[in-house]
Amino acid sequence: MRFKLLILIIYPFIFWCQFQIGHTTIIFNDPTRNGGFGSGGGPGRQIQTEVYYPTYTAGENTAVATFPDFPVLVFGHGFAMGWDAYQNIWEHLVPQGYIMAFVRTEGGLIPAPSHGDFGQDLALVATKMLALNGTAGSLFNGKVKQKSLIMGHSMGGGATMLGASNNSSIAGIVGFAPAETNPSAVAVTGNISVPSLIFSGSSDGVTPPAEHHIPIYQGIASSCKTFVNITGVAHCYFANSN
Repeated sequence: MRFKLLILIIYPFIFWCQFQIGHTTIIFNDPTRNGGFGSGGGPGRQIQTEVYYPTYTAGENTAVATFPDFPVLVFGHGFAMGWDAYQNIWEHLVPQGYIMAFVRTEGGLIPAPSHGDFGQDLALVATKMLALNGTAGSLFNGKVKQKSLIMGHSMGGGATMLGASNNSSIAGIVGFAPAETNPSAVAVTGNISVPSLIFSGSSDGVTPPAEHHIPIYQGIASSCKTFVNITGVAHCYFANSN
């Protein structure tokens, strides 16, 4: 019931049709920070984002569908994992009427990824994707419902907590095997009051539930939260085999 409530909060419509999948690459910019991934977004931190969206004709930079606007799901990848490892997720959700934005920063091994920057990136992309609804010349002008959710796997799940902390502009969060981070994802969960959904695998040996998923879930201050334990699932079962 709570899972259904979460979906209804971020999208009050039920689609009976299936859209095609369009793709575009957007490089957002945060002038207050350095680094990131990508180029051409302006001075400061570059935040390359792969965006998949509902369309009537599958392909690159095709027109966004027009029924009537679509909520945004911002996704954070796991440690040393690329955005393309989550094709299973965008292929399931985008045809149902969601815009999915996969943030590509903090993807390397050396130097070690900054969890704090990754969390800020997720929050910033959530805000900037909504702003494209009023940006002339954008594919998404007039197509973005003013509802965004942050979600992620492993490191991205922990960074989701960092990005959602004290963030009143998002409608909810989803964590797939969320990992404790530095700064601590567990420590900031008391600042999260939006509907929350945590998926955990009982056979996860990378982020054991008792040390990662459960403390994160227990700390979330929302009155609308759900913990889903999947028997026999290991850490990387939420992504593709690559």
